[in-house]
Amino acid sequence: MKVLVSNIMMLNERDRFDAILRARGLDVVWPNVTQFMGEEQCLGFAGQFDGWLAGDDRISRRVMEAFLPRLKVISKWGTGLDSIDLKAAKDLGLPVCNSPGAFRDAVSEYAIGMLLGASRRIAATDRAVRAGGWPKGRFIGLTGKTMAVVGYGAIGQGVGQRARGLGMNVIALDPYLTQSPDGAELVDFATLKARADVVCLCCNLTPENYHLIDAAALADMRDDVMIVNVARGGLIDEDALATALTSGKVSAAALDVFENEPLQADHPLLDFDNVVLSSHNANSTIQAIEAVHANTLNNLFTHLGL
Repeated sequence: MKVLVSNIMMLNERDRFDAILRARGLDVVWPNVTQFMGEEQCLGFAGQFDGWLAGDDRISRRVMEAFLPRLKVISKWGTGLDSIDLKAAKDLGLPVCNSPGAFRDAVSEYAIGMLLGASRRIAATDRAVRAGGWPKGRFIGLTGKTMAVVGYGAIGQGVGQRARGLGMNVIALDPYLTQSPDGAELVDFATLKARADVVCLCCNLTPENYHLIDAAALADMRDDVMIVNVARGGLIDEDALATALTSGKVSAAALDVFENEPLQADHPLLDFDNVVLSSHNANSTIQAIEAVHANTLNNLFTHLGL
């Protein structure tokens, strides 16, 4: 049997995982991938594989139909499935597996760390001290503020737990919940915009919430609001965010994800000291990554009968 490995995390440790897969008797192909494979690159491998260890590849109905009937499983590295047409997979009877909840602690820790870094200008202060300065800034603290979490699944609840540890109040927006698992107040978007001091995005990207945070939404928010995104870049209109940072409407932003990745050298958000930028790497704990490696392989082996 033959397996396609296109997720960045295993590609970065190719020798290790090539040995593991070949020890199970599998033939392995490792494509050249920068961040993920687009639809056309995916189609170039059609019909050749029994299993697919996928990343954020654009796996459309057209791609699935081209890979069938040989393909037995798509084992997605990580939790997010928004790059895969799940309705098409269901229609075609093609199993799609992931690792739900695996990054609860890793990503929620990172979200809070980035928020503190942005709100208190930690990186900017560090750079100034290294350059011989000794700045004494005054910034907005988090104690007593309201943390609004968009998407209150495992990661969102992890953010809520940690925000409470900082003395924050927690509200949440999640259309899939009728009751909060941990007592957070569930609100609608209008209420969230009116009450939030910090908005933390932890939700999937869907056609309905694309550019959820746009110029109109930002205008409706409280002055000095802070924005955190550890979900998907397409949730934010980045030009609108840059404008709101320039005007002071947004006092700080912490962003691990962007609409186009990697970030281009002329991106406007690079110009702000009150913005912390990261490389789509909020899941970066050894424990979480190893757990997802193991589960992703197990999902593949199970569906291939190995």
